[in-house]
Amino acid sequence: MTAEQRRELRRQVAHANVVAVGEIGLDYHFTDYHRVPAKEQARAFRDMLALSQEVGKPVVLHTREAFADLLAILDEFPGTSGVFHCFSGNAAIATEALARGFLISFAATVTYPNSHQVVGAAGTVPLDRMLVETDSPFLPPQSRRGKPNAPAFLPETVAFIAGLQGTSPEAVAQATAANAVQLFHLQADRE
Repeated sequence: MTAEQRRELRRQVAHANVVAVGEIGLDYHFTDYHRVPAKEQARAFRDMLALSQEVGKPVVLHTREAFADLLAILDEFPGTSGVFHCFSGNAAIATEALARGFLISFAATVTYPNSHQVVGAAGTVPLDRMLVETDSPFLPPQSRRGKPNAPAFLPETVAFIAGLQGTSPEAVAQATAANAVQLFHLQADRE
């Protein structure tokens, strides 16, 4: 990134309507479309973490098949806050993320029959450290597989997580909404 690009990005991120830096992270699930060397990803990730600390905003983390490297880089930036978006790890990785002060966000992948790792994590992450999301238009709940996802389908994910947590969907919805308001410094009085 050039100095001019960094200045422009900093200007944009500092805007009052921007609540986080991201989606940033590491993705080692290489495809023909997406093939960026790990070293280059790590450099860009470090740049974005530094920017986050500079402007005092949380990060939204993307990681796929790269948890060990991502956690090691996060350790270089103590005090960084944020959320592991569309979490795909297991309970042990969730514990590592929570120990670093991060929240964990679950998408509808938690409803998939073969998502044993994610289900295990969603059953153990405390509600006061959890978010839920759609990742729309991708990753719809199991009942809608093969169709585009939409925010209207979020209650299915919330209900599934409530079952794992042994609580009500309302409790999950209230806790995760409050967590989002706190993490992103949102106005809670919006209806």
